Amino acid sequence: MVRAVSRRAAAFLAVAGALMSGCLGGRTPATELYRLVPVSAAERGGGSVVGGDGEASGALAVGAYRAPGVYGGSRIVYRIGESSYGSYPFREWAIPLGDMLGVLTADIARGANVTAGDVAYDPPSRRHYTYMWHGAVREFEEVDRDKAVFASVALDAQLVRIADDSVVWSATRRAERRVERPTMSGIVAALSSLSAEVISALLADAKTALSSRPSAGPARRP
Repeated sequence: MVRAVSRRAAAFLAVAGALMSGCLGGRTPATELYRLVPVSAAERGGGSVVGGDGEASGALAVGAYRAPGVYGGSRIVYRIGESSYGSYPFREWAIPLGDMLGVLTADIARGANVTAGDVAYDPPSRRHYTYMWHGAVREFEEVDRDKAVFASVALDAQLVRIADDSVVWSATRRAERRVERPTMSGIVAALSSLSAEVISALLADAKTALSSRPSAGPARRP
């Protein structure tokens, strides 16, 4: 813990020095922009389609994930131990985190066949969709523990039937992994892989829940 805090303190001193140098010399550090790595074909999943005449035969719309607190900004978040948070001043997400997670979910859902219908991210109209996927970020950060660096992802998800705005399934999943080469690129790659892992698990849970529900007939259009 002390070593991790010392490393972070040294990093802050370096940033402060860079800022002072920028103010005095007319230069500021370049901002590094990152995005989640696209999922591989294996991470997209697969399997038989659930549906037919059952409730899971409708199309699925996916919304942007809600990213509260420190996760809602553009800066990449880190955590020291279990309760001390911060964010990098010059390392940011190129695209809002909630949008990247929504796109990733739609991409994986197409291969996972959660429903028999189409899957779309943030469609302009929900008129032709039966279900809406809502997600929220609980954890999404680099974690520093003593000499080790980890990546941690925890996400909430809800599947809502659009016709009557009822929640038909909800769950939370979390995954953490040590980053063997803790460069920022390595940390982002680990966060990307964990995101795909967590989202795939949530989609599998939702698919199982839908396949076990009794048929409710065709959903009315809002």
